[in-house]
Amino acid sequence: MRTDQNVAQSERIAMAYRRLANAMILSTLREISKMDEVEETPDGTPEMAFVESQRIDPWCELAGLEPEVVRRAAKRLIEESPY
Repeated sequence: MRTDQNVAQSERIAMAYRRLANAMILSTLREISKMDEVEETPDGTPEMAFVESQRIDPWCELAGLEPEVVRRAAKRLIEESPY
């Protein structure tokens, strides 16, 4: 395989990982926004527990997002919940 093909393939793989990370984060935020009932402590839900944990940091890095931005978005979704 030529060098330029290797670079192109590496770029495609990196883009696929970024898209996967974005999709995972968006899916998590979507689940948080669809919660029927928010418990007293928001981190009682698996999605919120994931967002609050350090496990989301590598996903954010892959997606090109700051973890604190994602955490603030999740908290805002919880606070704006009509329930």
